Amino acid sequence: MYKFILYFLLVFSYSFSQTIDFENALKTTLLNNKKLKSQELNIESSKLDIEKVKSFSYGKLNLSHEMSRTNHAGYVFNSKLSSREATFRDFGFTQMGEGIDTVPNDLNNPESRNNFNTKITYDIPLFTGFKLSNQEDMVKLQLKAQELKLNLDKKSLEYEVLSAYNAAVVAKEFIKATKKAKKAISFFVISANEFYKEGLVTKIDTKQAKVHALNVQSKITEANNKFDLAIAYLKFLTSNNNIKDVKSLKIFRQESLNLEQLYEYALKNRDDLKMLEQNKKGMKKNIDLNKSTYFPSVYSHLEYGVNDNNITPDSDKDYYMAALGIKYTLFDNTIKYDTQKSQLEYNKTALNLNQLKDGIKLQVEKAILNLNAKRKVFKEKQEAKELAFEVLEQSKLMYKNQLISMTELLKQEAIFRENEASLIMANYEKSLAQAELSLSIGKSLKDTKGNKL
Repeated sequence: MYKFILYFLLVFSYSFSQTIDFENALKTTLLNNKKLKSQELNIESSKLDIEKVKSFSYGKLNLSHEMSRTNHAGYVFNSKLSSREATFRDFGFTQMGEGIDTVPNDLNNPESRNNFNTKITYDIPLFTGFKLSNQEDMVKLQLKAQELKLNLDKKSLEYEVLSAYNAAVVAKEFIKATKKAKKAISFFVISANEFYKEGLVTKIDTKQAKVHALNVQSKITEANNKFDLAIAYLKFLTSNNNIKDVKSLKIFRQESLNLEQLYEYALKNRDDLKMLEQNKKGMKKNIDLNKSTYFPSVYSHLEYGVNDNNITPDSDKDYYMAALGIKYTLFDNTIKYDTQKSQLEYNKTALNLNQLKDGIKLQVEKAILNLNAKRKVFKEKQEAKELAFEVLEQSKLMYKNQLISMTELLKQEAIFRENEASLIMANYEKSLAQAELSLSIGKSLKDTKGNKL
């Protein structure tokens, strides 16, 4: 029963473990990343801002109902006029015979009165000096900039996933290489012991082999720890705790390394450049927005209501009002300075845009030079490993024939393993250099599959 439960637990845990490749790691990360989700919500919020600005053009329709009771002479008299109930008595005509200086009691001391006013109003801007259209354009430009920022952050995250994924693959390759080294050293230990028994070598040869074997075991422990750390970081990026292993190293193939060609591609595809261009357009719209104050604004107010001392649908108590207004600013000296300031911001953005273009060319050139160097280093490391392997195999034969000491044999084995590790790291650095070049021209790593740019 115990063995059955243990077997079930092993199968259950294995079913949830995953060996992931770069494409799936990237897809999962982009899908689950909370920062990207937050930016997507901000984009949705900006879309609502656009609809809000559009809504101002439709005007505002209000329905209101006011109830009041007062003995305030002005309010009482006004409410009677509004409901068409005012009489000559309310003006104090009953005391006209008392002289012109008589204080009319009915006018100044009216009885308390209820007033109910129900009305519907509609206010609409007919012309705002192009303010609404400019504001709408500015919000749309901001939305586009947010979408570009999202794409830029996605590409930055793609590089981070690549670095983490390939680091895990490299750690895995280090484990394999070190285990091979351990197996080889074990053979050295056995050989040294056999030679020692035959009196062909001294005890120090066996001890040196054992020391080297222990050092190799320590390197295996370190490599396992690096692999676990890389997998833990990959779990964090992807929000997937079931990842247990990774597949092969992700390598990108870049067919074109022509600077001018890549630079032209970058000018069309770099998201940060597009963002600054959107910002420049926004600055231009801000100038237009400030200038719109020089134009008159035209607005309309429509109102229909019922006013009485009780709630009534009596048509004799209703009223309407239609108003058309025009407002024009004759003098406001602050407009000039706001316009000049927005013009300066526009000029500054244009300078930043040109500076970024120059910086992009330098960045692309550096990425090309770096990739060329990494490719050259990788090729050199391949040759060095092959030579080191040949030297090691020759050293094994020489040790077997007692032409060299164990110290020299272990030295050559260490040199070979060092070159093997250097080759693994060179391949890792080359993969990152390829990715950096793709990102420098504004290309997503999802689209970098060896296609000619």
